[in-house]
Amino acid sequence: MIEADISGLRNLGLSDIFSDDWTRTIYSVDASHCTLKPSAVNFPSDEHDVQKICEYAYARGIPITCRGAGTGLLGQSLSTGIILDFTKKMNKILEIGDDYVIVQPGVVKAVLDKELARRDKFIPPDPASSNYCTIGGMLSNNSSGPHGLGYGSIINFVQRVELVYSDGTIGFADQKNYDKKICELLKYISSLNVDIKEHYPNVSKNSSGYRLDAVFENNRVNPQKIFVASEGSLGIITSSRISVLDIPEKKSLVILKFENILQAALAVPLILQFRPVAMELLDRGTVIEGWKTDDSNNRNSCLMLVEFYGNDDSFYQEVHKFEDTLRHKAKILESGYDQKSVDGAWRERKNSLNSAIKKGIGSRKPVGIIEDTVVHPDILHDYLIFLLKLLVRYDLDYVIYGHAGNGNLHLRPIVDFNSKDCRSLMDTIAEKVFRHVSKIHGSISGEHGDGLLRTKYVPMMYGATMYDIFKQIKLIFDNKKIMNPGKKVL
Repeated sequence: MIEADISGLRNLGLSDIFSDDWTRTIYSVDASHCTLKPSAVNFPSDEHDVQKICEYAYARGIPITCRGAGTGLLGQSLSTGIILDFTKKMNKILEIGDDYVIVQPGVVKAVLDKELARRDKFIPPDPASSNYCTIGGMLSNNSSGPHGLGYGSIINFVQRVELVYSDGTIGFADQKNYDKKICELLKYISSLNVDIKEHYPNVSKNSSGYRLDAVFENNRVNPQKIFVASEGSLGIITSSRISVLDIPEKKSLVILKFENILQAALAVPLILQFRPVAMELLDRGTVIEGWKTDDSNNRNSCLMLVEFYGNDDSFYQEVHKFEDTLRHKAKILESGYDQKSVDGAWRERKNSLNSAIKKGIGSRKPVGIIEDTVVHPDILHDYLIFLLKLLVRYDLDYVIYGHAGNGNLHLRPIVDFNSKDCRSLMDTIAEKVFRHVSKIHGSISGEHGDGLLRTKYVPMMYGATMYDIFKQIKLIFDNKKIMNPGKKVL
């Protein structure tokens, strides 16, 4: 029956529709450990192609899932239905203004970075996958990266979105203008006797659930933000208008070495007083080879990369003051004040994390179910003690790094995938970690989303009341539940 439906899809006059086993197998995996084989893959040329496919799928109840570079760690771009890959044709920069850029979802972040840099502009969110991830994927997950500390996640930069809904109707949203479905959403939320803010975590980064708190923020309504972090489960973004900023004139990166990760965590509140734009933690197993020192054999050592931006000469005085203050708590391995040094350090950082993720021996590999939790940075030290005790309890080695200034840790326990207890062990650890994170008002996902693997924990984090609201929001935009099903709500 599905084959007949897909065969009918070819009669719509669309090009690049593939349902052969080879293509479906390629698109059955992403950067997660999940596998789902789609029925067909399409490379739409424009929003009219997307409309036709949605109308067809809506009439037959066929799931639709969007895909960029497939870098999602939780199965966001996997589906048994129709996959829409935007990287081949809908990958254009449509317009660049003084303070904004309009792009299609398939634009690669690194390509956009180069175009903006020619105009001395940039978009600060910079995930580790920036060299190949797409803007559509970044919006889907509410991506962030190291500079989320100083600038926030991509949700802070989205001014407007153009959409296609599950039934093929066109949608749009910005602060002043929005479509009928947005009107229905706002009417529904205004009818609730619920303090939305109370149900959201006390953190600076969050990509779990639907971001209603960002829609209603600082006495303003930002309806376009409901689609950011929604993982394509509400509608398909066909273009977005995103704020751009001037590239700062001066940069400095200071690399600190602490005795261990707990000492580094204790220093986070002090470092935050100097208002860095990035604060990256690299613990044992992720220590960068290029910065080996005479005491580098200390396996408990922990590196911290702290970056500052500025536009006047007083900037350097503040950085020197920071260094003088931190000398009593850590060893300063390196200070870079030129663009080449700073960029080189960040390249090393990305390389070290890529190697850390691949770290493993045989069937023992890092697993990522709890790799993106966030807590308030003031309690990061206590949270780390909880995590390390849990790992000791189950006799697990680990890889750990993260955005310390946001309290966002990427922790991967190293697990034997051939063990018969592997799945139950990870379920147990996830349950314990996510329950604790929820209790201390953190988020189970700071920048990687929920996907197939974490969606079942969303009710635990938000509670029954807010989860019921999420389910109603899903129905407002996607009444047949065909838009990337199994993500955000079940």
